[in-house]
Amino acid sequence: MPLHPQAAKFLKTWNSLKQPPMETQPVSWSRQVTMAGVGLLPGCPEMARVDDRRIPGPGGDDLRIRITTPKEEGPYGVCLYFHGGGWVLNSVDTHDDLVRRLTAAAGCVFISVDYRLAPEHPYPAAVEDGYAVLEWIAENAREFDIDHRRIAVAGDSAGGNIAAALCLMSRDRNGPPIRQQCLAYPITDCDFTRPSYIDNAEGYFLTASQMKWFWNHYCPDLAQRFEPYASPIRGDLSGLPSALVLTAEYDPLRDEGDAYALALQEAGVDTIWQQYPGMIHAFLRRTESFDAAGEAIEDIGRVLRQAFA
Repeated sequence: MPLHPQAAKFLKTWNSLKQPPMETQPVSWSRQVTMAGVGLLPGCPEMARVDDRRIPGPGGDDLRIRITTPKEEGPYGVCLYFHGGGWVLNSVDTHDDLVRRLTAAAGCVFISVDYRLAPEHPYPAAVEDGYAVLEWIAENAREFDIDHRRIAVAGDSAGGNIAAALCLMSRDRNGPPIRQQCLAYPITDCDFTRPSYIDNAEGYFLTASQMKWFWNHYCPDLAQRFEPYASPIRGDLSGLPSALVLTAEYDPLRDEGDAYALALQEAGVDTIWQQYPGMIHAFLRRTESFDAAGEAIEDIGRVLRQAFA
């Protein structure tokens, strides 16, 4: 379908800012831009508790996590959430509003992971951080009234990549079992030749050149880009947890997300796939601009409630 009117309005405003292309600027500049205006949006639901903790990380330094608890009674299922930003940008703070809305929709505890960012910490640092948090919450679930048998993972964009890779890693290492994965426009493959990369290369918020910049920072070793923990679609997908895969029509990542949903189904994984027509990348956390964001949040919440029932 044509570009959604709400997406067209957002892009008009975004383009009027006339910011220089991200890939032409230092990483520090891009990080400052993405942190501007961070905060809770109108209508963000109230939580029972929001706690920041530091836990031991695989890199020798502590990892920051944010534990968001809904105003419902436990024991709770728990969903580990990984923020987007091309493995280079953003934090638990940029996605705090989204995670609170997801917490309310799903009625479970969300743990946002402040994983190490590239280029300072290239692949596979982010996935290893995720695995460390997965093991930690399985061991410490009782402290937060969490049922360690009900664990899910979720993420958007690069965060969806980490969540998908974590499902592979936990299966391969016989780690804590994951019951559900919810992936919003995930990066699943390092392949810039897919039609959506060409059709949506410029003009729809995320650009193809930005994605190449992200990959260059996250995984400078070209051979590693095709390992399953970097490009999950290239791995053995059998035996993975049930999946919800959401994609956006006007997104360079559309085709690899759609292909991943199909590959999961072909591998025998119970998979729900939904493409949002007329939408652009990163619509999920912009509830003030896109009605589809609220719809997608409800979709994720509904799937998690069913998975944890």
